[in-house]
Amino acid sequence: MTLIRHEGQLQVTCDACPLTYRRTYSEEDFKILVEDIKAEGWKIERQGAEWKHTCSDCAKWAARRLI
Repeated sequence: MTLIRHEGQLQVTCDACPLTYRRTYSEEDFKILVEDIKAEGWKIERQGAEWKHTCSDCAKWAARRLI
C-alpha cells in the first residue's frame, strides 16, 4: 500500500496508477479512510506482508481483463 503520512495526516494512493485519493485523514481516523475508499470502489488486498490499494478505475479494468 502506498500510504502517505505528512504532519499527522494520511492519504492513500493507487498502487496501479498515479491517482491519489482526494481526501486526507488524521492518523486516528485510519478506519474511516478505509471505509471511505471502499465505499468509492477502491480494492484493498493483502499480498504477502504488504497491502495493495487499487482505485476504482484500475479495479474495474483488472476485473474486465480477467473475464
